[in-house]
Amino acid sequence: MALWKISAKGNWNWGTNKNLVKGMFIEMSTSSTTPPLGLTKYQESIAQAFNTKYSTKFDKSKIGHSYFECEKIG
Repeated sequence: MALWKISAKGNWNWGTNKNLVKGMFIEMSTSSTTPPLGLTKYQESIAQAFNTKYSTKFDKSKIGHSYFECEKIG
């Protein structure tokens, strides 16, 4: 198991309830030591975690290295 911190690189606005602010982050655990940000199977989970924590409405299409960074924290 690995614990990851996935955070916003900068400020972005894609519409109503789709604002990303630098510093927003979530923590996520995976069974693999491969960073989840680059893996398609985790995109929906990452989007849902941000939506739950920040009351946003991101979809998985925005989850990638362009807007987020990922670091292993455990």
